[in-house]
Amino acid sequence: MSEALRPADTILLGRTFTADPQRPMAHGVAMRDGIITAVGSADELADHTGPATDVVKCEGLIAPAFHDAHIHLLEGSLFDCGVNLHDVEPAQYLDVIGAAAAQLPPGAWVRGGGWSMAAFPAGSPDRRWLDDVVGGRPAYLTARDGHTAWVSTRTLELAGIDSGTTDPPGGRIERDGDGEPSGTLHETAMKLVASQLPVITDAEWAQALELGQRYLHSLGIVGWQDARLSPEMLGAYLDAESEGRLSAYVAAAMHWNPAQGTDQIDGLLHSRSLATGSLVSAGMVKLFVDGVVENETAALHQPYVATHSHGAPLFDDAELRAAIGSCVGEGFNVHVHAVGDAGTTRALDAFEAVRPQSARSGLRHQICHLQVVADTDVPRFAALDVIANVQALWACRDEQNVSLCAPRLGPDRFEQQYRFGDLARSGARLAFGSDWRVSTPQPLAQIEVAITRQPPGDGVTAKLGEGQELSLTTGLLGFTREAAYAAGLDERTGTLSAGRSADVVVLNADPFTVAPHDLASVEADMTVFQGRVVFTR
Repeated sequence: MSEALRPADTILLGRTFTADPQRPMAHGVAMRDGIITAVGSADELADHTGPATDVVKCEGLIAPAFHDAHIHLLEGSLFDCGVNLHDVEPAQYLDVIGAAAAQLPPGAWVRGGGWSMAAFPAGSPDRRWLDDVVGGRPAYLTARDGHTAWVSTRTLELAGIDSGTTDPPGGRIERDGDGEPSGTLHETAMKLVASQLPVITDAEWAQALELGQRYLHSLGIVGWQDARLSPEMLGAYLDAESEGRLSAYVAAAMHWNPAQGTDQIDGLLHSRSLATGSLVSAGMVKLFVDGVVENETAALHQPYVATHSHGAPLFDDAELRAAIGSCVGEGFNVHVHAVGDAGTTRALDAFEAVRPQSARSGLRHQICHLQVVADTDVPRFAALDVIANVQALWACRDEQNVSLCAPRLGPDRFEQQYRFGDLARSGARLAFGSDWRVSTPQPLAQIEVAITRQPPGDGVTAKLGEGQELSLTTGLLGFTREAAYAAGLDERTGTLSAGRSADVVVLNADPFTVAPHDLASVEADMTVFQGRVVFTR
């Protein structure tokens, strides 16, 4: 018997979405020694069946295991080790914070976050509310999107922030009517507190990874780009890989600090040299070119409606081109955060300047979020071979978008948000990422919004934007083949085809037969990574 026809360890039988353009659908997949040996019909797979083969009949849909193209797994999971407000109703925020503070020793920091900006006037909670429940302790609680921090009076005192402290470039200190800091710090103003925060230990990072990995496996996810890593966080992944605790592919996007400029290249090269195993890579650098619309730090071509500000770009054009040019010169892929249309234009301009060298080196650059994109920039993604890394769950009239973004953008620009349909029609490659813990990492919930442009399960609220809906197939590809491509893993995983890693998810229902507004209810029944079951419901 030839090697190709040796009996499989496991055969999964059922309707199969392969994400392989050569054979998009099949009736099952055969796996042996962690590798896919065959994808095809039941008759074709019968040739791979032996006395010891485990044949599993699946009722829902068999698909490539999912990949998340933009997530903050370590930072997001760390909330489970502190004060986690992500799934808490706003009316209960202070009760939860106070209960957590009561368990801490005197003087200990109250750390965590996940609060919704939409829960507070102008997205800015007050320090005195925290003071009432934390017992004089320093407190630092980040907003759900990670771009704003709510801090107590004691925190401001420790950091030396008072009425005379000026706003740092790219950030803002919210102030009360007397000019005193009110307890909300936006963007780079959060860094004014950074030197006072307690250091997160290796054990805490290890615990966060364990919790986060287990959760993602329960959603069918076996690979991700962790989109802002420090050397310590990379170390947590490398330790887990060397100790056999990591059961996923991780593309580490190392954080670029604008204040350090090109002097940080040696440190990035050192980090990349440490990732020599088969699961973790560190050949990517993450840059922020702007902030977010909710606090008016996203960089816009036309000003915000009320303040007439254009936002807060974190680089001038020369600095951005130097940063991206230095990364490309050392062979790094670049992952850019850009929310506003002016931020996206600047990023595309910088990528255009290095396009010849990027093409010669086979580099894969991407811009994530893309909340507002100018008409003239839509076709540039395909022309420059820049991946559109999109977060589909936000592309609807949810509470935060309506209450905080609409009044800042105005009605016309509000309807032009998240132009996924236009990008797809222009030929752009779309990779899907959740930005968890900003929003759910559940792939089918995000795909539902991409298809309907309405909140999950909501068939009543008006759709956001005209003609921006995507197909179910595009959504599934965004979380499989395209997300794997964005992470540089497309030769190993992301599709079900012979010779690829046996990375498979079995869903409890077939999304192609489920009503669009029920897609969020589709769950993973089983997740397989390199032929090993890492989750079963």
